[in-house]
Amino acid sequence: MGAGKVFAIIGGLLGVLSVVLYYIAPDILNLWNLNAPLVPLKVYLGGFGAWSGEWLATPFPIEYAGDLILLIVGVLTIGGGVITFIGGAAGSKTVGILGGIILLAGPILLLVALIAKLGIFGDTIVPLMGDVNLLFGSIFGVADWGIGIGSYLAIGGGILGIVGGATT
Repeated sequence: MGAGKVFAIIGGLLGVLSVVLYYIAPDILNLWNLNAPLVPLKVYLGGFGAWSGEWLATPFPIEYAGDLILLIVGVLTIGGGVITFIGGAAGSKTVGILGGIILLAGPILLLVALIAKLGIFGDTIVPLMGDVNLLFGSIFGVADWGIGIGSYLAIGGGILGIVGGATT
């Protein structure tokens, strides 16, 4: 098995795990998070429009926001991960590269939604926080927010998928 196949398979697995692992550890493996210790409030967003967190130290379970953008992010990330994995297992350059591009489209859409304040970000978070950069940031002592480890896993998986597909 060549290095390209291994890269594509690992990239596909990272893409799928970046969304699926949110349901096991949302506080660590989320796509975006907000921590406001003064309130105290913690919010974790995952793929498919899932969100969870804590309010006044009381955790609330994973629920679904019904946000179309986060649903599309989850579908692109999982779909791209599966296609990348199949491309790596089959040794197909085209399928591996295509899967990596689709996998990268998920976190890119999330970043665009954060920057342009689309969907749940514009409807719910901007009225709470004001007109701030939602990609990452903090207000000293009040809140900090940013993209989570799940987003980085998906980006890494997409890059590995493209590299693996190109070198298969």
